[in-house]
Amino acid sequence: MAISRWSPVGELASLHTAMDRLFSDFFGETSVDNDQDGSRSTWYLPLDIVDAGSSYQVRAAVPGFKPEDVEVTFHDGMLNITARHKEESSTKQGKYLRRELRLGNLVRSVQLPSEIRAEEIKATFEVGMLTVEIPKAAVAKPIKIQVSGQSEKKAIEAGSPR
Repeated sequence: MAISRWSPVGELASLHTAMDRLFSDFFGETSVDNDQDGSRSTWYLPLDIVDAGSSYQVRAAVPGFKPEDVEVTFHDGMLNITARHKEESSTKQGKYLRRELRLGNLVRSVQLPSEIRAEEIKATFEVGMLTVEIPKAAVAKPIKIQVSGQSEKKAIEAGSPR
């Protein structure tokens, strides 16, 4: 029988792994496409979509990206957002003892209602927050149309001799 020394760091690491597994099992995988080492994975981009009255606002946090790394397109009723990290050539100095920071790409597609003015969609990027403003089109209101013609009573009176 061997006696091993208790390590609080080991306990925390196993708790961390167990919690990651629990969240992954409960919420499902958040990755769209994993590379073997996970360094260039593609992840679903979390969004907030707000009905602001005259427009819809789509907000997405894209920290670590520059405005030129983010692409917003609209085609066939779908708003597509893609944020891609550019390849960085950096020399590795030292060896990793723990590596948790991953550079990955973010993507998301959202079906938009048909009552929008697609040509007026605007996207702004400020301090890692992307905001897409989608103006609503004027909603067609029903118009009551007067039906003309003669009623039966008037038609009978008009046809009978007096």
